[in-house]
Amino acid sequence: MQILPDFSTYEAGPRPLILALGNFDGVHLGHRELLTRVTESARSQSGCAGVMTFREHPQHVLHPSSKPPLLTSLDHKLFLLSEYGIETCFLMPFTAEFAGMDAESFVRNVLVSRLGVKEVYLGRNARFGRNREGDAAMMERLSAACGFRFYPVESVLENGEAVSSSRIRVMIREGRLDEAQRCLGRKFSVFGRVVHGSGRGGPMGFPTANLEVESEILPPLGVYPVEVRQLDGAGRLDQPGSQRYSCQAGSWMPGILNYGYRPTFREEDKKAVPEVYLFDFKGDLYNKRMEIRFHNRLRPEMAFGGVEALKTQIQTDIESARRVLERAMTAAG
Repeated sequence: MQILPDFSTYEAGPRPLILALGNFDGVHLGHRELLTRVTESARSQSGCAGVMTFREHPQHVLHPSSKPPLLTSLDHKLFLLSEYGIETCFLMPFTAEFAGMDAESFVRNVLVSRLGVKEVYLGRNARFGRNREGDAAMMERLSAACGFRFYPVESVLENGEAVSSSRIRVMIREGRLDEAQRCLGRKFSVFGRVVHGSGRGGPMGFPTANLEVESEILPPLGVYPVEVRQLDGAGRLDQPGSQRYSCQAGSWMPGILNYGYRPTFREEDKKAVPEVYLFDFKGDLYNKRMEIRFHNRLRPEMAFGGVEALKTQIQTDIESARRVLERAMTAAG
């Protein structure tokens, strides 16, 4: 997937540009409806399937004191966009200057004059431009005046409510992972990097990899069956000019993750730490980038009377997690 950090680097070619607009945090079912419409249209007319999105969530710039936690890191979002067939991503910095552009100028000067779009796709209830003044009705009017086609995309409903990033954030925070999965169209997962930890797990017979998670939201503290795969590539998007985004994912490996303060040890961690133990893995994971896919929580975090009691519980947790993952694998076919 081609990454364009600003409009000046784009050179229109003979293929028509079919473009979706949005922030795409989480790349949930509603976003995927947009992406599917764009990729199918591009395929039917030998066009270029593109998206325009932002490096930062707009609320992180406009209202930093009340910014929402991200469901997906930037790399994770780009990975999913690429997986769903997007060829070109206009990855814009959300600046005060950009936020101050009025909606009509954005359409006329950017989408039409600079990019020469043939088709634009936008969520029916989405807003854009200065003070969120642009909407589907304005885009419809401007498309007729400026000579491109506009397709408003209706919200995807789950259990009678529109799927949205804010709704999914609540589900993740409350541990309602099955509901989140139905809205995301996949199991909730995060990207992260393995970092040095306390080293307590190895002597107990359960060497764990401490994770520095790239996104900003995790489910409640506790123990989870997980699937983990290594990621090769991506991770740096700070070079100027056009870039290629490429990230290769390895095979899923079964494991168990503890997310918490590890209260059994007298010196508890100052912040909650996610650490994963892979069942059938031997090797060094330090500094490797991973994707961690969560299943429903086995139990909340708890303190034990000592190391032996903790080891016994870990073994019980591993057996439970294996059963959960085996059932999931069987159900997936």
